[in-house]
Amino acid sequence: MTIRFILFAVFFLVGAGAIVLSILCEPELKDYYENRAHLIEIQEQNEKIKDLTQKYEAQIALIESEPNILKRLSPLTFGHKPQSPDTAFPQADNETLRNQTKKLLSQIQEKPSENPVPNWLNRVLDIKTRLALFVAGAGLILITFIFFTSNNQKH
Repeated sequence: MTIRFILFAVFFLVGAGAIVLSILCEPELKDYYENRAHLIEIQEQNEKIKDLTQKYEAQIALIESEPNILKRLSPLTFGHKPQSPDTAFPQADNETLRNQTKKLLSQIQEKPSENPVPNWLNRVLDIKTRLALFVAGAGLILITFIFFTSNNQKH
């Protein structure tokens, strides 16, 4: 009797699990994995923002403590020409170098778009696979009730 109950429980749970998976895979599981990927992306962006904020705060503190740094950084930051009459400053207006730098920065910042949904769920999302999973689960439950129910019938 114990073996019969264990087999009933195993077959019924596998059948019910197949039916639930076939029904819930499209709306629930797909959304779950996509939302989880978006959450990870947002957390990474928040970490970048925190890092930039710390760097900017350090630079502001450095500028406030040393006012001459602002004079040295303004030509680089704002593109102003330095105001020293007896010093020759190199010109860095190479258009090719600027284009290559932009291209390199865009490649660094680009992330390859990964599908957040796992491969097994992609296979289950196919309508034919979902239908087959549903029918197999229903068949397994039906077989479970036919073969593992009680034989005690009272007339």
